[in-house]
Amino acid sequence: MDWLFAAHVLWFLTGAVFLLAEMALPGFVLLFFALGAFAAAFAAWAGLTLGGQFLVFLAVSLAGVGLLRRMFLRVFQGRVHSQAQDAPGQSAGPGGEVGDDAAGKPAVVTKAIRPDVPGEIKFRGSFWRAEAAEHIGEGENVIILGLTKHDTGAYTVRPAAGEK
Repeated sequence: MDWLFAAHVLWFLTGAVFLLAEMALPGFVLLFFALGAFAAAFAAWAGLTLGGQFLVFLAVSLAGVGLLRRMFLRVFQGRVHSQAQDAPGQSAGPGGEVGDDAAGKPAVVTKAIRPDVPGEIKFRGSFWRAEAAEHIGEGENVIILGLTKHDTGAYTVRPAAGEK
């Protein structure tokens, strides 16, 4: 009877290891094996035989992967669109947010930009590195010219010169 007590503790610890591994290697697969191990721990605590515990573990794990993984991926990872699929003004680019179609859109400088030192702009609620051919001070409005040639995580901008 002592092995039954140890079995549910071992299943629980196995589930905890699967959870820790899921955090280190995200992919929403090990999460379901953790849930299966927790279900097997409950089965062991309830007195189910070792074979029954393995069946519970496999059934819960595989059912979770088969039925819930796709939904979890959608909910927790979001979606990435290619330029061909996106609506105008929303194509993927730096950080998966926006792309070259941002050209012509306004932004605000949050860190001063100098010709030799990149600064930062706020565009569509996010902060991006930015470069310009001239000095542009913090708080000034700019127009995005496009992505920089050498850094796809940065934009080339110019002063807005009175544009809104």
